Amino acid sequence: MRRRRTAAPNQGGLELPSFHNPFVPWLGSALQALYHLTHDYTLSIILLTLIVKAVIHPLTRVQLRSMKAMQVLTPHMAELRRKHKDDPKTLNQEMMALYRAHSVNPMMGCLPMIVQLPVLWGLFALLSNSKLFGTATVIGLPWLGMADRPMQFVLKALPDHTAYLLALIFPILVGGTTWYQQKMSMTDPAQAKMFVFMPIMFGYFALNYAVGLSIYWIVSTTAYIGEYFLVVGPPSPMVSAPPKSQAVAQSRAGAAQADSPPAAVKPKPAQPAGGRPASRRDRRSGNQKGAKQA
Repeated sequence: MRRRRTAAPNQGGLELPSFHNPFVPWLGSALQALYHLTHDYTLSIILLTLIVKAVIHPLTRVQLRSMKAMQVLTPHMAELRRKHKDDPKTLNQEMMALYRAHSVNPMMGCLPMIVQLPVLWGLFALLSNSKLFGTATVIGLPWLGMADRPMQFVLKALPDHTAYLLALIFPILVGGTTWYQQKMSMTDPAQAKMFVFMPIMFGYFALNYAVGLSIYWIVSTTAYIGEYFLVVGPPSPMVSAPPKSQAVAQSRAGAAQADSPPAAVKPKPAQPAGGRPASRRDRRSGNQKGAKQA
C-alpha cells in the first residue's frame, strides 16, 4: 500500500472554495492556522469544530433550555392532545395557555438554531471541498486521504485488502452519534418514529462524502451530546400514552373494582326500645342515676 504525504495542499496557502457564505474564508483561515500548528488535518478539523461549538455555545444553551422546558410540558401536551383530538381550535388555545402558564416560548428552541445555521453551513461547505486537503491523509490510516470517500475503499476491501474495511468506522460513527443525539433529544414517540431512518441515511451519506466532513460531523455531534448533558441533564424517557391503551387500562381497572368483594359494613350501635337513638343528655342522666344508686 502506497503511503501518502500529509503536507499541505499548496505551500502558498489553502485553496478555499468560492462559496457565497461569508464565513467560509474566515473558517478556512482558522483551519490553515490550526494546520500550521498541528501539521495534521485530522487534529485541525477536531480543534476547529470544538472552537466553533464553543463560540456558539451560548446560543446552543438557550436552545437546550427551551428544549428542557418543553420536555417538562410533554406529558401535559400529550394529555391535551388526547382530550381535544377532535377540536383543533380548542387544542391550540389550551396549548398557548399552557405555554403562558409556564413562561415557555416554543420559538426559542428554533431561533438559536436559525442563527447558527450560516456558521455550521459554512463549515460544512469548507470541508466538502475535495481540493482543500490535497494529498493529506487521516491520522493513523496513511492509505486513507482526507478527501477520499470510504465507499471506494470498502468496495476494494475483499479479498486482498481487508484493512480497507477500517474506512467503515467513519459511517458507523456518523450513524451512531446521530442515532444517540436523536434518541436523547426527542421525547415524542411519534416524532421519533418519523425520524428513525435519519441515522441510516447519514451513515450512507458518510460513505459517499469526504472523510474530513465525517470527522467534523462526529466531533460536532459528540460535542452537542456533551452540551446536552451539561445543560439539560440525563435524557428523560419518552412519554407514550395513546388513547386506546388508556381506555383499556381504565376498563380493566373498572372490571377489577367490580369483581372485588364489597367492604364489610360496620354494625350500628344498638338503639333503645323507643326507637330513638340515645342522646348525650340521656346518657349523662343515666350515669348520674347509676352513681346515686351506688
